[in-house]
Amino acid sequence: MTEEIIRRTTSICPECLQPIAAEIYVDDNTNWVMMRKNCEEHGDFKDKLSIDPEEYKWQQTFTDEIGSTVDHTTKPEYVSSGIKECNEGCPYDCGICENHKSAPNICLIDITNRCNLACPICFANASAKGYVVQPTYDQIVQIMEHFRSMKPTAAVLLQISGGEPTIRDDLPEIIRKGKELGFIEVMVTTNGVRFAKSIEFMKQCKDAGMDAIYLQFDATDNPEVWKKIRGVNLWPLKQRVIENARKIGFYGVMLVPVIAKGVNDQEVGKIMDYAKDNNDVISGIIYQPVSLCGRISFEELMDIRYTTSDLKIAINKHTNNAITKFYPLATTAKMTRLLAWFDDVPEWSPTSHSDCGFATICVINAKDEWEPIENYFDAEGLIRWSNKVYDMAQKQEVPKPTGLLKGINLEEFGSIASTIGKFVDDITSLGYRQMMKAYYFAGAMRYVRNPTKLLTSKTLIAFSRLIAFPNLQSAGKFFHEKNLLISSMHFQDSYNFDLDRVCRCLVHYGVIDPEDSSKVLEVPFCAMNTLHRERLERALAIQGEEAKKPDEIQSEIEELLETVKE
Repeated sequence: MTEEIIRRTTSICPECLQPIAAEIYVDDNTNWVMMRKNCEEHGDFKDKLSIDPEEYKWQQTFTDEIGSTVDHTTKPEYVSSGIKECNEGCPYDCGICENHKSAPNICLIDITNRCNLACPICFANASAKGYVVQPTYDQIVQIMEHFRSMKPTAAVLLQISGGEPTIRDDLPEIIRKGKELGFIEVMVTTNGVRFAKSIEFMKQCKDAGMDAIYLQFDATDNPEVWKKIRGVNLWPLKQRVIENARKIGFYGVMLVPVIAKGVNDQEVGKIMDYAKDNNDVISGIIYQPVSLCGRISFEELMDIRYTTSDLKIAINKHTNNAITKFYPLATTAKMTRLLAWFDDVPEWSPTSHSDCGFATICVINAKDEWEPIENYFDAEGLIRWSNKVYDMAQKQEVPKPTGLLKGINLEEFGSIASTIGKFVDDITSLGYRQMMKAYYFAGAMRYVRNPTKLLTSKTLIAFSRLIAFPNLQSAGKFFHEKNLLISSMHFQDSYNFDLDRVCRCLVHYGVIDPEDSSKVLEVPFCAMNTLHRERLERALAIQGEEAKKPDEIQSEIEELLETVKE
């Protein structure tokens, strides 16, 4: 049997962190998708990427022809876009370098590396490192302005992180400034400690413009899991955060579980059920298979490596196969651009690599059961239609509605049928953008699976609103109708590091350049945490300040948990 090579890429050696060639292949013995690489000095390394090779190969097709969303055609553009020339070679010139292909969707700022927990699993643990990194308010504004002024595509989402960002009392001011600068969504990544302790502070952040809370959420009512991952049982505290969000009328909590094999992978379904039971507050889940730090043997790596393919199996086992397709993030790249074009705002799109993660929708039906979104409309058909309309709009093609509704019984659509017909009849009398909206709506109605429920099903009502008024706001409101976002982002480590993924990264850390404080570096997420964080943070550390010791933090959180229980 000939071994199947899926693709080749560049990785790094887990020992010396130098770039080495890597192959992605299907292993004959296990039928797993693996990465293998060889360092002349440190030997051979392997890692598992997927246990489902057919699905892995299927998802690769979504990033074949995305193209670049970064303009680096001329040297002057490097300067205006914040792109620098590649001198040391990828991935050592992140800032970003001229080899990057996807403009960042998300400006990610660690506004402090201080924390009020001492978790065993953490990207930026100040208590373990001993030094403090905390940009000033003015530096944070400088970073935000840089990302909003990028050409040709500015970042549209702001993620405020740490450490623990809620430690900073000026967090509401930072959020407010982000909204003033034009970020369409401001997200706060938090362990929830302060939001549980102070509903007033949570409300201040909401009133300032906080759109989403990315809540660390690794388990439900399993104390041992919490202690293994976070050092203390945080379950009472997490419930208090949800209660407080409900009290202030905040919708937009995203549960963010870090999943480690053999530690909390049995919690995947329980977390889904908790999200379902609290969907008036929770809009979705972003699972994060754990990234591995330190040096371990291949056998140990195989014991603890949890891939997105493992996650997909666990989700469908729990929901009775309620998700028929786990779509890579880039699936909706053109659809997102189209919605932005309809809105007449700068276009952006999630042009990430297919291995970075997935995003799909699971419906909570009237019986409070999980149900596939495909029971309501043809999701792939809608995506293909959106791609076609976007391509037409870019070429300024005038649609020809003749035969658009051929084969469709409009009587099935009830009272909305006259609206569809009117849109088609009046299509040539509208301005171009409005004409294309009408054309898009009429064509999208073909993908409704159960037209008789168009006015009774909350999911189909939300779908109708989305395609009748196609814009980013109506897309966001789609999740308010018991349609939960189920997604995953598998961040890389030195064992599975893939330069093709890094060059497509959409989440860029904004960091003040320690060599020139007038400049901002933008570093792709996985490159930051694998290669650049320690160097940059040591250079930016506040002299004379030390982080709290783990024992101090542990004592404080235990006191807080006692008050939460009361």
